[in-house]
Amino acid sequence: MFKRMAAEALGLSDIGVIVGPADYSKVDADDYLFTEDGEQIFFLIKSKKDEYCFTNLALIHVDGDSAVSSKRAIKRYEYASNLITDVSIETAGTLDMDIELKFNVDDTKFSIDVKKSFIEQLKDIYKALITIGKQQRRDAVCRDNPRCQNSCRVT
Repeated sequence: MFKRMAAEALGLSDIGVIVGPADYSKVDADDYLFTEDGEQIFFLIKSKKDEYCFTNLALIHVDGDSAVSSKRAIKRYEYASNLITDVSIETAGTLDMDIELKFNVDDTKFSIDVKKSFIEQLKDIYKALITIGKQQRRDAVCRDNPRCQNSCRVT
């Protein structure tokens, strides 16, 4: 218990790891997938208090109060109706223990700290979020202009 409280006080409880596919069934977010709709996990970041589950349909955020509490709030952000913007990565300096992924989903700002050893996987998440944002903007243009509906595709 003391270790958890110390990690919380020092801000170390928020540093996440990227969970591999073999361990997806061991996380809370897995229980909130719409598997009947073909939803599947593409990336999952887990810290002591939060989970960020990036699926083919949505971002599922399992939001914990603190590292010492078991209370969770589940928030779902569908890519079809929530715009992703301002995606960036802040890389680690020499003494830093983490890298930071930042992005917005509509008006909600996310800043996710991840152990710096996961930089390559975090780059893939960064690229995926950028691509989703581009497609969302193209879809919006196509909705406003029916003549371009056949030409709106991700490149």
